[in-house]
Formats: sequence, structure tokens, C-alpha cells
Amino acid sequence: MLTKKDTWILNLTGLIVSIVTIFVLWRQFYIFVDFTLLFGFLFTLSYNGQNNLRLLGSSLFIALILSLPGLWISNPIKPGFFYFLVYCFHYTYHRSGNLWHMNYRLLFEAAWNGILVLLVAVLFLLASAVLIFCASFLFSSQGSPFVFNLIYTNTGRLFQLFLTWLLLFIGIGVAQYHIKTLCQLRFILLMSMYYLLPILVIISSVVLILLWNIDLNPNAIITVFFELTLLGILFLNAYYQDGSDEIKRLVWLNWLLRGYKVLLLLMILIANYYAFRYVSIELSQLIYLTILLFLGWFYAYSAFFSDERAQNVVENGNKCFAIVFIAAFYFVIASPFNFTVNKEKAPLSLWHGADSIGKNGAQ
Repeated sequence: MLTKKDTWILNLTGLIVSIVTIFVLWRQFYIFVDFTLLFGFLFTLSYNGQNNLRLLGSSLFIALILSLPGLWISNPIKPGFFYFLVYCFHYTYHRSGNLWHMNYRLLFEAAWNGILVLLVAVLFLLASAVLIFCASFLFSSQGSPFVFNLIYTNTGRLFQLFLTWLLLFIGIGVAQYHIKTLCQLRFILLMSMYYLLPILVIISSVVLILLWNIDLNPNAIITVFFELTLLGILFLNAYYQDGSDEIKRLVWLNWLLRGYKVLLLLMILIANYYAFRYVSIELSQLIYLTILLFLGWFYAYSAFFSDERAQNVVENGNKCFAIVFIAAFYFVIASPFNFTVNKEKAPLSLWHGADSIGKNGAQ
């Protein structure tokens, strides 16, 4: 449980990071922007009021390593998920103090807490934006448009960014102060997933049946199976980390779970088939698809073991492939090497797939 002093430390960190970020943008030192923001997020999201100097040093070191490729290459890849995985390992290292023995429960806690803290921070940012807009509108109606112009026009672009980052970090501080309450929400979400499993299995089965009767473009099919796969992986990890023996003793749930693991692998295989045959794949996308494929095989493999043994297989698979993903993706970011599979075909795009699904649903 953090104290008010810890909250002020987080807010002060956010203020310093926001000021430095705006300064380097103003001076056009763009290569330092990633370093500053990465440090801010790594420090504030992992903060627990203990070993602050070690957290400060590890946050600076990891932010430096992650931002180094920007010194010699400008890569259009948006590595958001890559950064999030690095944060999870950094969170685990800070909480355990052990670099080589990564506790999977801490990794899972890092992922869930990080998502919920960022969600609260974004909600805080949006609520603040509404209040600021109302205030600026009132000032404008009284013949003083300075505040409105400063925040909502291009003349105050740097101030807009400063305010955005500052409010976001304040939101992180608010969420971290109430982290125990958020943890209770996490357990509610995990518990509700047990009741969603039958629905997810039915939806996945129906999609597999309808796949052969619906004329969709490859991006739409890949998008559908990608979303179902993410939900499946989310559920599987929730199942193994809830710790409820009463639920795990349900025979029908265990057998349904085993069958769903095989179904999950089938969906991953179909998504990979359509991706490699019908669309062009960038190197970063190739890493996603390959890791997802091996992860699917691991999950299907765990279906043939008892519940405890299956949990170990899933946990070890997640940790190993997360490390491989981080190493491979960092190579993609740091390397000028550019490689595309099926370069002559239409590019793989989940956004285009979702747009195609929306248009078909509207017809």
C-alpha cells in the first residue's frame, strides 16, 4: 500500500519527465524523447515504495537500452506490445530482486496491474480533458480565448503535449495509490472469465463452421482468428492464475478447457495459413505469427497432461516465448535489415480486416 508521500514521488516523476520531454522536443532532440518517456513509464508502473534507488537505476538502464536503436536507425515499427513485455519483466525483477529466477505469478501480476493502471490513467486524462475544455470554453465566451488557443490550436502544441503527459502520469499515481482496489477488480475479471469460456468456445466453433461459407478477404479472416486467439490466451492464463481449487475441480470445465486448447491451435494454424498464402508480411509481423504458432503448439501439448502439469507447461512456454519475442523484436528495431514475405501481395493489416468486417456487417 503506497502512502501519500509515494504518490507525490510519482507525481513529481511525471512532472520532471513531462518537462524534459517537452524540452527535448523544443530543441528537436527527438532521439531522447523515447528514452525519457520509457524511463517515466518503467519507473512509475513498477513503483512500490521499496528499493527506489535500484528501481531508478534499472529504469534508466532499460530505457537507455530500448532507445539506443534510435541513434542510428529510424524504424516505423510501433513496438507497443514489445515495450509492455519488457515492463512486465522489469516489474518482476524489481519486486523479486532476482534477475534469473522470474516468478510467473509476478509476471502475470505485472501484466494485469499494468493494464488496469494505464486504463485508470487514461480515464483520468479524459476526465481532466473534459474539465479543461469546459473551462476554456467559458473563458472564450467571456472574450478571453487565450486558454482555448493555448490548448486546442497548433500554437500551443508543446503545451498540449506537456499537459497530456503530466495528466497521464498523475493518473498513474492515483491508480498506484489504490492498487489494492484495482487488484480486487482484477480477481473479479478473472472469476468472470470462467463463465465466458463456454460462450468463447461456441463462438470459435461457429466461426470455424461459417468460415467455409462466407466470402471474406484474408485480412478479415486473420483479424477474426487473431482476436479469438488473444481472448483464448487471456482466458487460459486467467484460469491458471486464479488459484480457485473449487473451480478447477469441475470436471466438465477441465475437459472443455482441454478441447479448447486444441481448437485454439487450429485457429492459429488457419490464421497463419491465410497470412502466409494471401498477404504480405513484414518482419515484425512474421515474429508475431511465429511466436503465436509455437505458443499454440505448447498450449495444445499441455492439454494431454494433468491440471498441475499443464499449468507448468503453459507458464514455461509463456516465459520462454516472451523472452524469445523480446530478443527477436529488439533485433528488428535495432537492425536496418528489412524483409517482407510475399512482397507483391496486399499487406497484412488488422485495421483493414476490422474495417472489412464492419462493412460486411452493415450490409
